[in-house]
Amino acid sequence: MYGWAGTILDVDLSSGKIEKRPFNRSLGKEYLGGRGINSKALYEGVKPGIDPLSPENLLIIGTGPLGGTIAPASNRMSITAKSPLYDGVGLSNAGGRFGPEMKWAGYDQLIIRGQAAEPVYLWIDDDRVELRSAKHLWGKMTWDTDKIIKDELGDPEIKVAAIGPAGEKLVRYDVIMFTLYRCAGQTGMGAVMGSKHLKAIAVRGTQSIHVAKPELLGQLVFEMNQRIMKNPIYPYFSVHGTPMFMLMASEGGMLSVRNYQQAGPWEGVNNFTLEKIAHYYTRDKACHACPMHCSHFFEVKEGRFKGEKGGGIEGGLVYPFGPMLDNADLSSQFKFLNLCNQYGVDTLELPFSLAAAMDWYENGIITQRDTDGIALEWGNIDAIIEMIHKICKREGFGDVLAEGATHAAKKIGKGAEAYVSHCKGMLAGSDDSRSMKGLVLSFATSTIPTHHEEGMAPPLSPELAKAILGTDEEVDPTSYRKSVTTVYYQNLCTVMDAIEICKFVSGWSTEEIHFKEAGDLFSAATGIHMDAEAMKLVGERINTLERAFAVREGMTRKDDRLSGKIATEPVHTGPNKGERIDPDKFEEMLDSYYDLRGWDKKTGIPTRAKLEKVGLSDVADELERMGKLPQSSTLKGEKKK
Repeated sequence: MYGWAGTILDVDLSSGKIEKRPFNRSLGKEYLGGRGINSKALYEGVKPGIDPLSPENLLIIGTGPLGGTIAPASNRMSITAKSPLYDGVGLSNAGGRFGPEMKWAGYDQLIIRGQAAEPVYLWIDDDRVELRSAKHLWGKMTWDTDKIIKDELGDPEIKVAAIGPAGEKLVRYDVIMFTLYRCAGQTGMGAVMGSKHLKAIAVRGTQSIHVAKPELLGQLVFEMNQRIMKNPIYPYFSVHGTPMFMLMASEGGMLSVRNYQQAGPWEGVNNFTLEKIAHYYTRDKACHACPMHCSHFFEVKEGRFKGEKGGGIEGGLVYPFGPMLDNADLSSQFKFLNLCNQYGVDTLELPFSLAAAMDWYENGIITQRDTDGIALEWGNIDAIIEMIHKICKREGFGDVLAEGATHAAKKIGKGAEAYVSHCKGMLAGSDDSRSMKGLVLSFATSTIPTHHEEGMAPPLSPELAKAILGTDEEVDPTSYRKSVTTVYYQNLCTVMDAIEICKFVSGWSTEEIHFKEAGDLFSAATGIHMDAEAMKLVGERINTLERAFAVREGMTRKDDRLSGKIATEPVHTGPNKGERIDPDKFEEMLDSYYDLRGWDKKTGIPTRAKLEKVGLSDVADELERMGKLPQSSTLKGEKKK
């Protein structure tokens, strides 16, 4: 096995049975790895209609064929299950070093099924795999769990994936924390892990990964790293990381403030300059094989939050806990991050839910009688901290918000749902997409709804768009002509998640690794030739399979749209004032997207012709048996089965 480790590890928590089986090379050619092989395993292993928090759900961790090699930023892994937040493929992606360690232990994929009778953790030590009691760990914060396991096993180099109290309490947007500061966030993977009574996974790997053409791979990696480091974004991104994007969004009027009451520029942004954020950095922090090293360790050395230290401050934290909650106190962001990381809760869904709650509070839909006496006022740091504790412990009003803002709004009533901006239950927050119609389309149609890393196109010049997309007609961000761009970047992001290379060195961000380059790296590692067109086809296959999973759960065209304030109100302030989502133009854009995808325009369901084209004839047969395949989708000249 070149590239892949060669083994799938299957653990049944209900019976305690641990099985190892060979990784099929043809599976790797058709789905690459990571996200691809995970989505296939989920589709085949989870029956439609099951409760995501039941033993029938699967929790799957997949690495890629480049994971753990010298390929640029080859540190990612995909974590997959049916999501507790929406009826679709729950997908998260994390970096750091856990994925490579799992690969070095000899495993391409870990499938966890069933439910343990009592708390356990999984210990993977190369070929030796065992389940151990986690009774003594239940109730512990993630950082404590990490330390206890390493001390117990006597090896500080062990990589630990753990849930905190939030996951044990089944907070629907709980995360899995990997090696303290990296997480699988937003889609509720930690809640699925908690429902299985699995407190942690510890892994130690000492084996080698063999590649088919080591000299060629080395040459490609050298050339790509040089290109990445010469990219104009590199000097800024490698020093300041993702928080730099908040300043750009504020200047461009795309920063969500006070739950879409305002759309940048934000008055508090001057407290978040790159120099002020860098004041807290103590050193750079890179994931495995990453030339970008965009993350940092930090320490707060003065003020109210003196002593807070940790790692991983990201734009995905300072966006929602800053402007979304109208909190201009920079030092408080480090406190919020550490609390969320230790409890194991998402730093997007939690503050987005709080933003909706603050909007309800401001408009009299809820009062302090509902919120346990907490004044949910914009920028109230004490209220934010208290609500983090309450949500993660499911206490009082925190128990309501732990279900997510869409569920909470239905329970509260009184028009609360109108204040929750979401798609299919996933909250839309940091990026105000109303002036970026391609982002609206991607938010509505991606496997992970409202997720910017699922296909948000970067700014493109007409020349670059022509070279990449074959057209320069979609570069205007306010234009509703966005189907070609959206499909291209959705497929590219999917391929990056399948080979498990970080998107920040891909064409989604730096424009350095597109389908051709991904195919070159894959071919050198595995010995299987894959050109750009072959890689695009794999992206189409994975996306179409994930759509079919959602279709089995009842999803149709009616679900592919945004709801709440973002869909019903115009931009109120800033340079994009007046921009809104025109319902009729959006529907036309959706028609064009479905045409390009090969999905039925009436239902949004992939046609038989499309399913067969991407090698999913068995999926077409199943959807037809279920009565979900569009009647018009039978290939011309073929008798309907």
